[in-house]
Amino acid sequence: MPNFSMREQLLIALIFLLIILLVGAWGIHKLNIQEKNLLIQIEKQELQFKRIRSLSSEWNKIQSNPNSPVMLQDLSSFVENIARSLEIQDNLQLNVLSNVQKGTEGVKVGLDRLQLDQFLSMLYKLENHRPVLHTSHLKISISPGSRQIRTSFQVHKQLGG
Repeated sequence: MPNFSMREQLLIALIFLLIILLVGAWGIHKLNIQEKNLLIQIEKQELQFKRIRSLSSEWNKIQSNPNSPVMLQDLSSFVENIARSLEIQDNLQLNVLSNVQKGTEGVKVGLDRLQLDQFLSMLYKLENHRPVLHTSHLKISISPGSRQIRTSFQVHKQLGG
């Protein structure tokens, strides 16, 4: 191993020290860049969390409110009033449905000895009512001799709050 003079040893030590300082500075610079990137990612994540909380809150409000305007009148009376306005109340049978979807009310409507135009008028008034009513399970049978129809269907409405 060659003998270095004191001056050469000092110069070598300074070069090593300079290399160590440069590597350390470069490492610290890389860590600072990485820290800034992580802080930016954290800010983006926080904004996303705030947006998710806001949307979640909005979703809960929407779910708690009815989707459409709600009819305040009792469904059975409403159907009876339509039958009365068409002068077919004597042909009407109503049964309240017990197993309906949560948040709705339903009645089964039976109509007997009707002319087709009377039935269509009844159906039109129900289907085009605001707030919206839902009709389903429509069954129609026609008496061949008398040209009258017998029908049954279900009417549902959304309940309020």
